[in-house]
Amino acid sequence: MLSGSLSKTGELFIRLKTSNIKLKDIAELNKNPGPSMQLNRHRKKPAPTQGFTIVELIVTIVIMGIIIPAVAIALTNLTIVDYQARDLALANFIAQNKVETLRSAGYNSLNNGTISFTAQLPNTMGSPKSANYTVSTPQTGVKQVDVAISYTEYKKTKNIAYRTYISELGVGQ
Repeated sequence: MLSGSLSKTGELFIRLKTSNIKLKDIAELNKNPGPSMQLNRHRKKPAPTQGFTIVELIVTIVIMGIIIPAVAIALTNLTIVDYQARDLALANFIAQNKVETLRSAGYNSLNNGTISFTAQLPNTMGSPKSANYTVSTPQTGVKQVDVAISYTEYKKTKNIAYRTYISELGVGQ
């Protein structure tokens, strides 16, 4: 690539791609480098650094070690809350439905006593579970109906209770 020779006057000529450059021309180029400087075209550019340092990797591992368990715990808690809300909504719906069914049946069709309707509870509710209603007559012409649903949720017993009154004359009479 580069070859040099001395002239009769003692000047060093450097041959670079078929062009002759004198040392004093090189000195002049170094003083006033321009965009067309021939020597800079042939220098190797430093390779960009690739990859991560060990410090960056350790910081990333620590951050991920904090974030991943936090997200896992949050998702687990979200699932638990979802199941609790589902069971509570089902228990309330079933109790309200039973009250409306008994009110629709009327005063004369209700006999005093306790009747179980546990079989109507869905299998998805926590076991053990039970559901019953109790009919009583606190005064003449009025029946009191108490609906109770009990189920287990994460080792805790939950209870739903509704009370309604059904009269012999009906509502508004």
